[in-house]
Amino acid sequence: MKLITFFALSMLPVPAQLNASFQSGDKNDHRIDRLPAIFLNTGEAPTAFLKPGPFQVSWTGKLTLASRQRLIFSFEGDGEATLSIDGAELLNEKGKLGTARSEQTRLNSGEHDVVIRYTSPPDGSARFRLFWEERSFPRQSVPPTAFISKPDEATAAASLKRRGRELFALHHCSKCHLSESSLGPDPMQEMLEIAPLLINPGNRLSESWLRAWLSDPQTLRPGTTMPQLFDPDKKESVQQIADLAAFLGSMKTPVPSPAAAVPSPSDAEVLKGGAHFHRLGCVACHTTPDQQKADTERKRIPLNNVAAKFQTGQLTEYLKDPSAYAPHRGMPNFKLNEEECASLSAFLIAKSKPAVPAAADLKGDAQRGMEVAKTHHCFSCHAGLPVAEKVTTPTLRKIFAVDWSASGCVADDAKRGIAPQLHLSAEDKAALIAFAASGTDSLAHNDKAEAAERKFHSLRCDACHARDAIPALLDSTHGETTSLTSHIVGANEIIDQTRPHMTFIGEMLQPAYMESVIGGTLPQKARPWLQMRMPAYANHAKSLSDGFARIHGIDPAEKNVVVTDAAMIAIGADLVSTDKGFGCTTCHGLKNTPPTAVFEVQGLNFELTAPRLRREWFDRWIDNPASVTPGTKMPQYAPGGQSPNPALNGKAADQFHAIWQYLHSFEK
Repeated sequence: MKLITFFALSMLPVPAQLNASFQSGDKNDHRIDRLPAIFLNTGEAPTAFLKPGPFQVSWTGKLTLASRQRLIFSFEGDGEATLSIDGAELLNEKGKLGTARSEQTRLNSGEHDVVIRYTSPPDGSARFRLFWEERSFPRQSVPPTAFISKPDEATAAASLKRRGRELFALHHCSKCHLSESSLGPDPMQEMLEIAPLLINPGNRLSESWLRAWLSDPQTLRPGTTMPQLFDPDKKESVQQIADLAAFLGSMKTPVPSPAAAVPSPSDAEVLKGGAHFHRLGCVACHTTPDQQKADTERKRIPLNNVAAKFQTGQLTEYLKDPSAYAPHRGMPNFKLNEEECASLSAFLIAKSKPAVPAAADLKGDAQRGMEVAKTHHCFSCHAGLPVAEKVTTPTLRKIFAVDWSASGCVADDAKRGIAPQLHLSAEDKAALIAFAASGTDSLAHNDKAEAAERKFHSLRCDACHARDAIPALLDSTHGETTSLTSHIVGANEIIDQTRPHMTFIGEMLQPAYMESVIGGTLPQKARPWLQMRMPAYANHAKSLSDGFARIHGIDPAEKNVVVTDAAMIAIGADLVSTDKGFGCTTCHGLKNTPPTAVFEVQGLNFELTAPRLRREWFDRWIDNPASVTPGTKMPQYAPGGQSPNPALNGKAADQFHAIWQYLHSFEK
């Protein structure tokens, strides 16, 4: 149990937030939640390990306060809910939640035991959120930073099982071990994902790199899910590697011979590419191409072998659309132009210091390699390869009927037999074994909020964006590449380059807009002054926008409906102006009119407010911007709800409503 507890804690964001205990019929499940919030449609399972239907959930942990406050709590949603703090029940409501308020309760600074219980409606749908208010701030959802907990034994065990389920999907285990029947209409998201396509790999990848990759994928890319299929210490395996590499290299379409040798990139082009590398923040996810030592602690992918990996010109093509052959890998599409692709490729290749071992002096045979591909069932994961006449791997039901610690891929090397070697830590193996005991039912359930939380980490959103109390990885790594722009005059004399925080992302953005941001379909950048850019994750945009909303208990299908009033619009126009209002247009542009005097940081164009923001986040932000984004330059205009501006009797809430009305008056 010590192993389980340690592993579960090591996989969680810090702080741990809340323990969530679910009960549905005679079944229960446990997990860690950032927030006491949930949204489900009828027919959706409350967690991956429970079936659809009515359920109860209890969130337990500590409510942490930096100072003494007199708080009023309330709910939002449908069903039945109870809030207790320090053993005292403060609020109980049933039916349509949100009409009742708790009594004002004085809570001292520090930690307070908190229990939030929620019971869904009988049809199994769910909608629940927790709010608070105080004389110093208006009603708003309780932020995740207010909660902290330590996993109890049941939650730690469930976290281990969840990690095993994720590993099972990420390693594409079900591609070899086929299910005897369909997993259902909406299975676990990762079960539908595929490994990179091997369509004409000979046009893109060098045969020498393919040999090195097949010999030891883990060395070339630490953390890869590609298994070790061959033992490079055995002569017959070395020959199979050579044959398979030759076969993959032979899979190509004819390309015209160049009229002349491709010229080496100029020093100027390499310098441009290095500047792009720094400005795009590539070092958040990758080590620099001249770095030989892997950064396993921060799980950054090495780039020292790119020159050895790609055929001439193919790295440039890859950068144009990384998802073309790997639709579900983490490398996103930065929508680079021709110059950016060419110069970035030139930089990576010029600075790359390959560590690809010399290939054995064996001639590969493509025909034999095709048979090797069939025998090792490479087609199970990689589309584009020949399929064996007979599939010899056991089915999904059969592998879940045996002890994974005794034989097969998860077992120790001495017990693994002919199964491929997965690069699994002791904790990974413990997680997979714990998952195996739960059976296959959870693979048929797509818990959309949990899936988005997993993708937040696996797609490395936290590499560039801070969330809750956790800084972005780029904050500590970006300095490694500052020298790449040292030749550019004024490179560091730019306005603030802070990237958006992710703490309230599901509450902040309208789901449709969020999907367009993640999918890369916005016609223009929201923050054109940022040298970095939000890359596109086209294959994950819908599921992420849906899941991020659900994490906050928000319906991803909600519509933003604003009824405007001409009188309020006029007042709002005055309030954002410089002469009669708060001077908002100093930093914020207004449609085609730029801001008048940007100094350290620029604000978003007001034209984007209507399609972007949800009202409740706007109210939270404009009331106290620093509570949303620590360190922001956006000032707090009306502390305590009282504005210095005389409009609307100086009542801040009414003034902010007028501004909201005005910002929606020119919606396209």
